[in-house]
Amino acid sequence: MEPAENKPYIRETIEGKPRTPFWKKLLLTVFLALVFGAIAAITFVFGKGLAERFITTEESETAESVIFPPDDPQHGAAEGQTGESTTPAETEALTEAETAESAEDPTEESEDAAEQLKKMMESLIAADQPDLTDVRMLYRATSALVAEANRSLTGVRIARKGTDAFGTEYTYDEQSFGIIIASTSKEILILTPYAESGLTDGSVSVVFDNGTAADAYTKSTDRVSGLAVLAVTVRSLDTETREKINVAELSNSYLCTAGQPVIALGAPTGAVGSLRYGILTHVSEDVAAEDNNVRILHTDMTSLPGSRGVLIDLSGKLLGWFDETLAENGLIGAVGISDIKSYLQNMSNGLSTAYLGITGQSMTAAMKEQLGVSENGVFILSCIDDGPAMTAGLMSGDIIIAVSGQAVSGIPAFRTKLLDMNTEQTVKITVLRRSGSVYQPLEYDVHLERR
Repeated sequence: MEPAENKPYIRETIEGKPRTPFWKKLLLTVFLALVFGAIAAITFVFGKGLAERFITTEESETAESVIFPPDDPQHGAAEGQTGESTTPAETEALTEAETAESAEDPTEESEDAAEQLKKMMESLIAADQPDLTDVRMLYRATSALVAEANRSLTGVRIARKGTDAFGTEYTYDEQSFGIIIASTSKEILILTPYAESGLTDGSVSVVFDNGTAADAYTKSTDRVSGLAVLAVTVRSLDTETREKINVAELSNSYLCTAGQPVIALGAPTGAVGSLRYGILTHVSEDVAAEDNNVRILHTDMTSLPGSRGVLIDLSGKLLGWFDETLAENGLIGAVGISDIKSYLQNMSNGLSTAYLGITGQSMTAAMKEQLGVSENGVFILSCIDDGPAMTAGLMSGDIIIAVSGQAVSGIPAFRTKLLDMNTEQTVKITVLRRSGSVYQPLEYDVHLERR
């Protein structure tokens, strides 16, 4: 065995790795930063649209609030005007030549068409012997107004399922209508009559005046009025459709008077897309409705099976909503739009309104004297069957004087308090109830529901 000291050894010299100059490291860092920055920018630009399209939720689409300013009943009554009157001087200023020219010109602005129509109707009423030319011009002007109003109307298709005699399921479309009442940068909002079981997300589509169809979803419903607000996302519509959409202007129905010409659109004959012409015969004020008092606009137009729709004035503004339940003596009657604006605002913002379930009237001085009470409040005419008020123990003849400890002066204040409350909450209602010859205060815990 060879001695260890005689064995050869491998000797290595480890040299350090050549250092990269600092300026090269700096240059590489800058280059990589530019490359990754460019990739990030491209990803953001092209990915943002996809993210918004596929990730954005409906809740984020409804960030903008819709507001319908309330109308003042007292102010409207004091003015005593319909907002459509024309002074004699203005009527005389329109010559027959100007009238004929405007009737022949299909490109006339909608505001001018409405003004011409009003003046022509006044001229016809004032004329002793209107001729056929006058009538022809009147209908041309009316048709122009209806064509403009139709831009606010939509068709509504509700997909339903049925079963035939052999037990086979099939799907069919139920046709309805709607009217565009508001729009935001993200949504088009459409008011429509609704069957409570019929509106479900993904089953409803809306057809605009130019024939474009778009999927819609339900913002909110109101089972008391039988109305719903649907929404269509703006980004689902092409540019042409967006430009042609016309939002209906809500009028002040407190200014309506007997003799005012109106047009019924929607389904006034029971057929979707039909229309009727008529006048307001009278206006009923303070009609007791559920948790509210409303004005009913009565017309001379016959109410047929399935009659429902909207009334517009000669400016094309929305005056009221009607259905078969509001008919009187077989004639169409409509709830004034001013009385339901607050509910429409809640629905348009995806909110529900608290429901107590009474009909009543504000206490007047004569009522207080007759009943022997000094408090203001709401006299309950009836409690709706199985409604929150009846379930809690309230009765017809009670006088609501406070809600959650806050005094109630009458129906308007009572309605405002309900609008400010959340549904599905319990509130304390203070009433006066007759006991013998006097009224005694009682308190009830009432669990509110959704309208």
